[in-house]
Amino acid sequence: MEHNEGWTFTDSADVDWQPLGPGIAMKSLGVAGGKIMAMFQFDAGYVGGSHDHNDEPEFTYILDGSMVSNGVLMEAGHSYAAEPGTTHSEFRTDTGATLVSVFPVPEGMG
Repeated sequence: MEHNEGWTFTDSADVDWQPLGPGIAMKSLGVAGGKIMAMFQFDAGYVGGSHDHNDEPEFTYILDGSMVSNGVLMEAGHSYAAEPGTTHSEFRTDTGATLVSVFPVPEGMG
């Protein structure tokens, strides 16, 4: 990881996957302005829990594999932008998926 004042440059190949639970791992690619950009890897069969996008939007881009998000089948090259105040009620992958998301830094992760 390289730093210039106010910038963080990251080569994802140099960042280790951090297990977050069964079937999910994350690489933090950068944090700025209260937001994090992270790469996630989900194993085939992963099902995520429902969560709210309270006061902040969330952006996701699928790099590899496929997933279903709120009833929409998404494959590599697909993306979504979730407005504040929305609920993510369905998040699962039958095949496994790798994606990049930008979202508010979770409490305790600063």
